[in-house]
Amino acid sequence: MPERGLNLSAAGDDLKTMNEPIIKPIEAIIAETRKEIQPFVFKRLEARTPRKAGEKIARTITVTSGKGGVGKTSLVANMAICLAQAGQRVIILDADLGLANIDVVFGIRPRNSLMDVINGDMNLDEVMVQGPHDIQIIAGGSGVSELADIENEKAQRLFNQLRFLEDKADFLLIDTGAGISGSVISFCQAADQIVVITTSEPTALADAYGIIKIISNRRPESHVSVLVNRVDSDEEGSQVHARLARVAGEFLGFTVHHLGNLPQDRNMHIAVRQQTPLMLFSPMSPAATGLRRIVSQSFYEVPENLPDSGGEGFFTRLAKLFKGGSAQQ
Repeated sequence: MPERGLNLSAAGDDLKTMNEPIIKPIEAIIAETRKEIQPFVFKRLEARTPRKAGEKIARTITVTSGKGGVGKTSLVANMAICLAQAGQRVIILDADLGLANIDVVFGIRPRNSLMDVINGDMNLDEVMVQGPHDIQIIAGGSGVSELADIENEKAQRLFNQLRFLEDKADFLLIDTGAGISGSVISFCQAADQIVVITTSEPTALADAYGIIKIISNRRPESHVSVLVNRVDSDEEGSQVHARLARVAGEFLGFTVHHLGNLPQDRNMHIAVRQQTPLMLFSPMSPAATGLRRIVSQSFYEVPENLPDSGGEGFFTRLAKLFKGGSAQQ
């Protein structure tokens, strides 16, 4: 699939008028989003993988980063809203087991979390909370930092319940913790697609390459894309991707795809402070406009070289990794 980047020149008017009130109603934006991506709706992963009659398995996209502070969790929330506004069923799993905060981005306070399921106190459907546009959110909670730290009996109970999510959504977005822990790598290995969030900062690039290196060693057929956040220009983002792709190709023999670039946008910072996703806070801002374009162009056009899941769902693959010890560093 040809690589696409954002045409930030087209966002010039938005950059000049970002402080002006938004006139276009959100209903019109949603309608335009649905119209834009409708041709791609039926090109989902189910069409490429043999299924039993009536069986549906959600397409799983794990979003990760080599380091914290690059905007990963905020982008997961806004990606989910883009998909949901287009009529897709979306579930977000906060897989940052130690420092979960997807609920903070949405401005919600779940009473329960994944830890209640792990401990056997509740079923999964009891801890899911509904976000905007019917997005289902599973808060990660705290109390355990690694899959490997969960007792086998509790882990089996968790995976058995998580499998039921796979026919309840069109897209399952996994928000991992930052870094290269065993849990993060396992969530990446089991996914259909992996999105690595980075910025142009040298430390962010080095850490992004670090996680790409581990993924390429653990599962060479993985489909990894890079989204370069907070760029000053589209050229800057393309150069960041080119640098990562060149090094990964030369030293790892691994292909790193370019999901796209998102511009610096102070509306994002304000939205985070307001605990409101950018797609709802300022839907016509440069970053929101760019993210809608990325989602419509990249999430609905199924890449030709996705790894074959063999008909297995994400959590079945994750359970196998856990049993095999891959969840440990």
